[in-house]
Amino acid sequence: MLAAGFVRRQGQDELFDAVFAHSEPRTVLTGMRGSGKTQLAAAVAARCEEERWPLVAWIHAASRKEIIAGLYELALRAGINAPKNIPLEVIVRRLLDRLRSAEAADRLFVFDNVENPDDLRDLIPEGTGVRTLVTTPRHFDWDDLGWLRLTVGAFDREQSISLLCELTGDTHRDAADRIADALGDVPVAIAQALATAQQGGYSLSGYLDRLSRHSLESRTSRLEGANYPDAVGIALLMAYEQVLEQLRTKHPQQERIAVSLLGALSLLAASGVPTHWLLRLDGDSDAVRDTLSFLKSAAIFQESSDGDKTIIHWLQGHVYRETYLNDQKKLGEARRCAATLLGGIDVDRLENGEQRRDETHHVIEQLLSVTSQDYSHSLFSEPRVSSKLAETLHDATSLGMSQLALCLTDSVTRARDVLGPDRPDTLASRNSLAGSYRDAGRLDKALTLYEQILEDSIRVLGTDHPSTLTSRFNLACAYKASGRLEEAITLYEQVFSGRSRVLGPDDRSTLTVRDDLAATYWEAGKLDEAVTLKKQILADAMRIMGPDSPGTSAARLNLAATYRDAGRLDEAVDVYEQILDDVARTLGLDHPDTLTARNQLAGAYRDAGRLEEAIPLFEQNLTDFTRLAGPDHPHTLSARNQLAGIYRDAGRLDEAIRLFEQNLDDVARTLGLDHPETLASRHSLAGAYRDAGRLDEAITLFEQNLTDFIRILGPDRPDTFTSRSTLAGAYQAAGRLEEAIPLFEQNLEDRTRTLGPAHPVTLTSLGNLADAYRAAGRTEDAEKLFGTP
Repeated sequence: MLAAGFVRRQGQDELFDAVFAHSEPRTVLTGMRGSGKTQLAAAVAARCEEERWPLVAWIHAASRKEIIAGLYELALRAGINAPKNIPLEVIVRRLLDRLRSAEAADRLFVFDNVENPDDLRDLIPEGTGVRTLVTTPRHFDWDDLGWLRLTVGAFDREQSISLLCELTGDTHRDAADRIADALGDVPVAIAQALATAQQGGYSLSGYLDRLSRHSLESRTSRLEGANYPDAVGIALLMAYEQVLEQLRTKHPQQERIAVSLLGALSLLAASGVPTHWLLRLDGDSDAVRDTLSFLKSAAIFQESSDGDKTIIHWLQGHVYRETYLNDQKKLGEARRCAATLLGGIDVDRLENGEQRRDETHHVIEQLLSVTSQDYSHSLFSEPRVSSKLAETLHDATSLGMSQLALCLTDSVTRARDVLGPDRPDTLASRNSLAGSYRDAGRLDKALTLYEQILEDSIRVLGTDHPSTLTSRFNLACAYKASGRLEEAITLYEQVFSGRSRVLGPDDRSTLTVRDDLAATYWEAGKLDEAVTLKKQILADAMRIMGPDSPGTSAARLNLAATYRDAGRLDEAVDVYEQILDDVARTLGLDHPDTLTARNQLAGAYRDAGRLEEAIPLFEQNLTDFTRLAGPDHPHTLSARNQLAGIYRDAGRLDEAIRLFEQNLDDVARTLGLDHPETLASRHSLAGAYRDAGRLDEAITLFEQNLTDFIRILGPDRPDTFTSRSTLAGAYQAAGRLEEAIPLFEQNLEDRTRTLGPAHPVTLTSLGNLADAYRAAGRTEDAEKLFGTP
């Protein structure tokens, strides 16, 4: 953020000494706006980067939400695990915890423009070598909170005079002294006076004359906590007036562009706007670039040190808003420019996910600032801004940034307050917010909001309006996600009926809700209803897309799977046979989809008890996978395991054991002894040994598996419980009851503790233990078990 022409300040040595020599962990720069706090902090950050500190972070800190959003993005870049259902605050705490436990290293965090010290609560980084630097215009009892407070004030008079004289080449020190006196030595005003004099070709006396004669009606309102001379506002006013006048005379097109840029930047984030956005504000990007260059040379705008952002100083923006934008017509034009800027951001046009994430984060940053800056609230009255809010919530959620999207909750509320609760834009942004809640795993919040939106949509738009149908559909999806399937089905049926009537049976949205309704029927166990819809979906896919289209293939596959789940195995087999014939005909015998279709048909044969028909298909798949993918490919290993399993089911145990042994060797060699697939393969082989009566070999493998499950997963995992139960059963089958019973007892205890006494799995464990007691002649112990509550 270090601006060109940065002037070394009084107190800079003390600041640098605190950060670099004494490693002061917490330093705060206080002072009125325009005193140069941000520039001093930027000078520190620049030196840290020159010295190659491993971490230099700059956080815009005008509100707590902006601070959390900034730290969250930093956590992502630092590789912190951030599942989308974990709140931002938790991810930020993980980042702060890592910093505390990290090895000593020089790291800098700058929190720029803190408006409320409470916003930093629990968010200040700590750790060996960590320095935190805060800039704030607010006076607070920082010393008592353990901060080193340095006050950044005005230039001293000699510094002001030297700057004015040396950089203008004018030696009239008396005029420089009078200018500095009029401007109160405020750094931003001195810098602006210098730029204006240079840009306008004035001597210092000439500039002083213009400053003295300017209308007093141009005074700006007093700012909280600052006692600026009236001339400060006049100097900033003269600066932009002169720029616009020069452009009006020489480059009328650029004057119009300059007004648009000034209006947009003065209403958007005080921390700046991405420069590449500004270049799209007018059809002639070269003209915009020239205008930006001119405004920067006049010190109206500044450029961030990385060149990514263009910034208007808060005081300059304030003066522009209170003078030029005091006219309601001009304010409306500025709002439209800012809205056009935001509305023109098209995340979808970007090539990769990282670019889309960065751009979405920039938009969120702007919307958070618009929400926190009182003077920006009227932007929400612009349709393009409220639409962009809804769109950004959706974009962020689709990019896996739902927790970051939830930072915009206050923005949605502000937009509703400005537009009113019944506007379509308001409903759209609330709907997108509900989607973010749902994606973040906060279904209670999502459901409440979706229910309110549906009620409002029915009242405002009517029952059959497409937006109302969408609201009902979204609520149905949320009900389904929360397990409220009967309520979901009722709404899906209503949406399906409404969309069929209003949009037609072949509309994409009608087909989508029918798919979801069929899936919900299936999930609720209403398999006959699911089959009826799946058959309709297949018929429509064949009619609309053709018999050989991917959509038709998917519909046919879904129907077959539903038949299979419903126990209608003969019908499932018929469809799977058709699928295999069609895929083999259109794609060839060696295509992966053909092998998948053959595997599905074989599985249906197996489920239907038609093992003699299933076995040749499984054998063919193993041969083909070995030939096409190699003997160690996961698909080959899976195909061998399936063939071994059906050999076992068919009583061909010697062949099954041979394949299970080969699979265990290959899986252990390729994936490692501790891989879950290795443990599963060992379990399958042990089961085959047991079925073949080779109990000693089975027990050895079951014992090894239980030891590994406890070591790798822990004693309380379901796989560990199952492994213990299986070993106990093998002990019992071998007549080793004294070893079986303690395992059955431990399993019952653990199942009761983790699942509860009435859970079906717990009751099964109870039955297993009772059987073992009886086998050991402990009839009374067995009977006591069934008196257990």
